[in-house]
Amino acid sequence: YDSEGWIEDLLVILERRGLQHGALLDVGCGTGESFLSMLEKDWEVTACDISPAMLAVAAEKAGDRARLEVADMRELPRFGAFDLVWTLDDAVNYLLDTAELEAALRGMRANLAPKGLLLFDANCLPAYRTFFAESHDFQLQDGRELTWRGDACKDAEPGSICEATMLIDGAAFATHRQRHFPEHEVLEALERAGLE
Repeated sequence: YDSEGWIEDLLVILERRGLQHGALLDVGCGTGESFLSMLEKDWEVTACDISPAMLAVAAEKAGDRARLEVADMRELPRFGAFDLVWTLDDAVNYLLDTAELEAALRGMRANLAPKGLLLFDANCLPAYRTFFAESHDFQLQDGRELTWRGDACKDAEPGSICEATMLIDGAAFATHRQRHFPEHEVLEALERAGLE
């Protein structure tokens, strides 16, 4: 998908909320797609992920232009005071209960500068009732076949934990296990974490 275009749209919204150019903490950065365009905009970037392998890919892309750290968002250390803290691509849905969500939000709040902004996205229930409940096959550029096999129910309930497996040429290589967070749970976790 067009991650750079999506980030541009997000920045417009954030600028309306008073975002100033400065320092970004990208939580759950994966392979770095979520912060690379920010480097091009001369943002100071610190990024973290629970997976050293993902961070290695991010490091290849970013070189020495970003500070990369292995960290679990549920036990996020304080890396500094950031103008913007974000966690994109439904990373919060990998947290499996409201206590984990609250812990992650508290860690992100601890990394915000006094007027800093926090941005995150989360999958809504229709995503689990459709994409996580369906199977899709994709042909990769190298000729291999990628299969997304959704194991969720088409009538998944609010708060459900849903899984999907990714296979390459029929062999499983990754399982995505996510929890749907109803809006009221997210709002309550934000309040308990001390965020407005």
